[in-house]
Amino acid sequence: MPDSLRELLQRLAAEGGTPPQDLTAGAMKKARVIGRRRMAAGALGAVAGLALTGIAAAALITPGDDSPPPPTNRETTEAPTNSPTDDENEAEGDCGRPSTDWTGWGDSASTMELTELPEALYLELTWSDGTLTQVHRYAGGDSEYVLEGESMGFSVAPDGNRYATTPMCGMAIATIGENAAAITGLGIDSLFCSPTWAPDSNSVAITVPSPEYDEGYLLDLATGEQTDLPEEVSCSPRWSAGGEYLVNGEGTVAMRTDGSDRTELAGASTWTSDETFSGLSAISADLGRACLQFDDAELASSGHIDPWRCDRLVDTASGDAIGLPVDTQENQVVFLADGGMIVSGRSGEDITVSLMDADMSLLDSRTLDAQDASTTRLMGYYTG
Repeated sequence: MPDSLRELLQRLAAEGGTPPQDLTAGAMKKARVIGRRRMAAGALGAVAGLALTGIAAAALITPGDDSPPPPTNRETTEAPTNSPTDDENEAEGDCGRPSTDWTGWGDSASTMELTELPEALYLELTWSDGTLTQVHRYAGGDSEYVLEGESMGFSVAPDGNRYATTPMCGMAIATIGENAAAITGLGIDSLFCSPTWAPDSNSVAITVPSPEYDEGYLLDLATGEQTDLPEEVSCSPRWSAGGEYLVNGEGTVAMRTDGSDRTELAGASTWTSDETFSGLSAISADLGRACLQFDDAELASSGHIDPWRCDRLVDTASGDAIGLPVDTQENQVVFLADGGMIVSGRSGEDITVSLMDADMSLLDSRTLDAQDASTTRLMGYYTG
């Protein structure tokens, strides 16, 4: 064990009042992740000056734009045709927080009960070399890319309109469309703690860069209000499908946004003890079912994973696996407030998106062109 990690484990154990040898596998893994995050913090600071200013380097293409799609060899596209910054709507703050006098963009008003898939779906596509990421809008049998960035991911809200992009201390939250607006200068370290959107697309959980990654807040885009997050759920928490709870990345504890009604997930030890466990990717409204992602042990403990796959669907009370009634691979599950779910997975060169009810019976499905992307991730689905 490297000395730096050993010292960190010993210090954490001393703070917790237990000897290092009594650390659980989950605590060992957490300490290892924190150690790597600390070592990376200096490197991140060194490259912060190279971070994007606002989001000028990310191309935003208005839906309906005549701009041609990128060539099939995925070479870098031309400079942005539209900058998603509207001076009248822009409110800049110090790194870490937006201006406190920002009053928001109003209610997204997007959530609904789904009995069929909406006409428009937004998916993030990444190609195998990892240097180009696009967000595509699929509708009416066609698709168009509406966001693009090199070596950059986008966190698109469920409404398919709001999104976040996250170079260090250059994070921006913006909107897609003709009246694009942005708030810039938010401090988030996307290498470890990506922004996570509430199901209603009104709130986003943001982590402020710090060695412990324990300072986070909710930004309410409807009102502009900022609310500090409880420390336990400060780094990329997952929202319950109804938006009532936040769950920490390890999938061990849930609580409301103010820290009340803290609930430990009884079956958590069955996955946190697995060295290949990367993190919680999604959880149901009643906290009874969860999706977990697993990778090789080195990658799983790196702290660089933003889990999204449903490699294992589990009962959170027992930790027992639950079968998904789909034949696709690299499945992603989006839980819905009514107990249903959307499953997006790969079928060869295609993407199959399936809507299921609370009993996991199929209600609707759609096949989309993956466009040779190596990774596809459903993002916008409350788009009706």
